[in-house]
Amino acid sequence: MNRKLSLRFICAIAMAILLISCDDDENDKGLSPAGLSGIYSNKLSAPANGDSLVLSYNGNIFIGKDVEFKTGDGKTADLILKYVLPHDGETKLENVPLSAAADGYTFSGSTTAATGTAFHYQGSVQKRKMTLELSDITIPANQLTANGTWYIAHNNASYYNVDNGSMQTMLGMLYNMIGGQLVGNLISSVLDDITFRPDGNIIANYAPLPDSVAIGDLIGTYVKHPASDWTASPANLATCYAENNSLYVTLQIDMIIRQVMMNKQTKADSDQSAMENAIMAAYQKIIGWSTTGIKMEIRPSSNPAQGDIILLLNKTELQELLTLLPIVKTLIPAETLDAPVMDLIGDMIPPQFAGLAGLLLQGKTVGAILDQLIQELNTIPIEIGIYLYKDKPNY
Repeated sequence: MNRKLSLRFICAIAMAILLISCDDDENDKGLSPAGLSGIYSNKLSAPANGDSLVLSYNGNIFIGKDVEFKTGDGKTADLILKYVLPHDGETKLENVPLSAAADGYTFSGSTTAATGTAFHYQGSVQKRKMTLELSDITIPANQLTANGTWYIAHNNASYYNVDNGSMQTMLGMLYNMIGGQLVGNLISSVLDDITFRPDGNIIANYAPLPDSVAIGDLIGTYVKHPASDWTASPANLATCYAENNSLYVTLQIDMIIRQVMMNKQTKADSDQSAMENAIMAAYQKIIGWSTTGIKMEIRPSSNPAQGDIILLLNKTELQELLTLLPIVKTLIPAETLDAPVMDLIGDMIPPQFAGLAGLLLQGKTVGAILDQLIQELNTIPIEIGIYLYKDKPNY
């Protein structure tokens, strides 16, 4: 009897050792659910030692996002994609089957979000790192994606209504005298067309202004580029979602900053430091655009000769943009801010407005005018838009 008890005791001890060994081995492989659950991030603001996220969107890198991963048993998991899909704050993937791997878990599947965006996902998670690939992404069809590529109305690119056309305010006067024409010609000089892809990406065909062209030159006309000058913008800088006559455009701020830093030219350390500080200040101001997006109105054009539609931005959606003006001011050299504004723009003002401009602007510096404009922007009604054609016009 004692012998049988001894054998049972030995077997029990051996089994316990085996279970402990297996459990330790499982933890060594990183399969512990408690150790893998958490929020994985690739935001520029994420802590350097946090759980990292490698995210791709239809084959292109996508940063500035968080993905929450939860598993209690290592068999299924719940994931929350935060502001990853267009116009979707939280995309929930529930009860996703997990497959054990050497150092974590893998998972895959296809689904449709609450907003109607369909997609396939495939990923893996291990200690402190998640890799997630989103593919076959399709947002609900709309009038913009149905046409695909829309073309800039180069002869009349911008629509604007500032202070209902009043010339009694500084902003209204400047915009009606030179601003409207300048903005239209600037858009025509740097943009040729905009493509709204089925996955929600907005791709712009753009070209830089030639070094020989000054801003004042754009008062009279726009730069006509050869076809070889136009370049398609990278994916995932801006995404969109259309609903009826509303277009929600999400500027992917982290992606844009990343692209700017990749494209930056070598500058002196002091200049570079000022630029980086300004970029980070702007980042804090407009980070909301990476979540809520910018609501625009898709308005049919009343004059087909000017364009087929207008993409319109109203004052409410401009508030965050307006907060950037003080930041822009910090980038302007002090000698420019202290210079008389008429010395800089006097030659740009059309002759019929020269007398009025002289009365209102005489003796005022660039810095003083900027301060006045910032103040007026908070009270004056503003509509800004861009005309687009369905088909490429012949110029």
